[in-house]
Amino acid sequence: MLDATMPMKQTTYFLNALLAAVLSCSCAGVSESPYSAVLERLDAELENAADFVHVKEQKISTVENLLNSRGVTPLQQYHIYGQLYDEYVAFQFDKAKEMLEHQERLADEMNDRSLKDDALLEKAMLYTTAGFYLEASHVFEQLDTTAFDAGQKIAWYDARQKFLRDYDEYVRTSSVSVPDAGKVPWYQEQILQNTPEHSSVNRHLRIMRLFAAEEYGQAERENMRIIGVLDHNSRDYAVATYWQGCICEESGRRDEAIRWWTESAVCDIHGAIKDNASLCTIAIKLTDTDETGRAFRYIRSSLDDALFYNAKLRKVQIASTLPWIQETYSQKMLKQSTERTMMLVIASVIAALMALFGVMAVRLYMKGHRYVSDIEVKNRQIVEYCSTIEETEKNLRLNNMALVEANAAKEEYLGLFLSMSSGYLDKLKKALPRDAYEAELKTFYKTFDTSFLQLYPTFVEDFNSLLKPEAHISVREGDLLSTELRIFALIKLGITQSSHIASLLRYSVNTIYNYRAQIKNSALANREDFESDVRKIGSKQ
Repeated sequence: MLDATMPMKQTTYFLNALLAAVLSCSCAGVSESPYSAVLERLDAELENAADFVHVKEQKISTVENLLNSRGVTPLQQYHIYGQLYDEYVAFQFDKAKEMLEHQERLADEMNDRSLKDDALLEKAMLYTTAGFYLEASHVFEQLDTTAFDAGQKIAWYDARQKFLRDYDEYVRTSSVSVPDAGKVPWYQEQILQNTPEHSSVNRHLRIMRLFAAEEYGQAERENMRIIGVLDHNSRDYAVATYWQGCICEESGRRDEAIRWWTESAVCDIHGAIKDNASLCTIAIKLTDTDETGRAFRYIRSSLDDALFYNAKLRKVQIASTLPWIQETYSQKMLKQSTERTMMLVIASVIAALMALFGVMAVRLYMKGHRYVSDIEVKNRQIVEYCSTIEETEKNLRLNNMALVEANAAKEEYLGLFLSMSSGYLDKLKKALPRDAYEAELKTFYKTFDTSFLQLYPTFVEDFNSLLKPEAHISVREGDLLSTELRIFALIKLGITQSSHIASLLRYSVNTIYNYRAQIKNSALANREDFESDVRKIGSKQ
């Protein structure tokens, strides 16, 4: 313990050293990533992504209105559905498929086999791109290639080479073999020989073949020439800049790769392209840098896009990267938590020393008038140190706010874990017997219930307090949450769309909607504010 006669100068030096330690801890681990300047542009564009989606929806609505125009012939309707397909093909898989089915129906009504083949060729490519290989193979079986014109042959070659190449890569780790996979080079050669060099399919195929042959220098020269003539708001530009990023990555130029992938991702945002790859790629590449926070945001945004687009291949690809990125992000959060704890400890030591210094000042004062002048100096110093205490208290409040944000992050983790586990169950459903799958589903529910109640142990009681007494929900023996409680637990976590809740809990959208309406009708207060009140449960803890 410090003696009461410790010289004032030594005490001041000691306290200044401790304050310097606090500042050094607060700055520890803070370093700017070399990609920050490039990614700030992407962050700004992501903030405005909803505006570009709104523009896309308005454009779709304008085209749809043409279907209701007077005197529209079946052939004109066919071409309008083609325009709608072009808008939906990278925006919403289900709607794109629906537009092609309308074209098939109209082609049958007009008894025009050529128009139907056009729609079927687009459908085969759509299924292949989305990862529905079995459905794509069924579409191929409906086509009679002997009746194709020159354009349809090119579309057939392109669809077949992509289907065989992607499907072969998809099943490569299994024992399944893809018939005709060896014909991919022949199909590609037919495309190159029968299409102009400036055509989109020809350009894209040339870059792919150069990349596969590891001729990165030639691939880059060819690709940069293509990028120079493309519209920067086109989907072709997004694809070309994505491939440029891949070429730079393979050439060992990661900074340039991040820049080109960012360019591609911005183009995807401007075009409201939900079937995208650049943002997910950036997230994966940022996990080994100080940008894990950005990586976590980007992969979450990619998952939202994949769920909106609703093609299984992209969801599976993103879900496979989630555990890795989540682990990296968790490690960073743990490190930050350790640093905050260290700062709190040092701040507590400073507070204790300041209190001790006050005791010392009182003892000096009581020694008599002889030390009056010294005491006055010490009192002034006490005022200065009290200001330091106030600053320390302010830092403590900021740290408490950080802890609240950490709780919010836990909610996000739980939501992401649920999405990842749901995607995992989708994959298991085809691979496991029904009994085994049902057992996995029960385990999934139990794991979610347990994790959620660890965050909000009084959720059931607090939830029932919002309902009329006769509408209180009781949980069956052996269960932690009922179906109704799980639905509103997801709403508490910020998952509010009935379609998303239905996908996670394996119910229909109508069932989810009915549960929500039934519970809100039993609300003790205003039913319109009920879900908002649910989201406030536990917010004061």
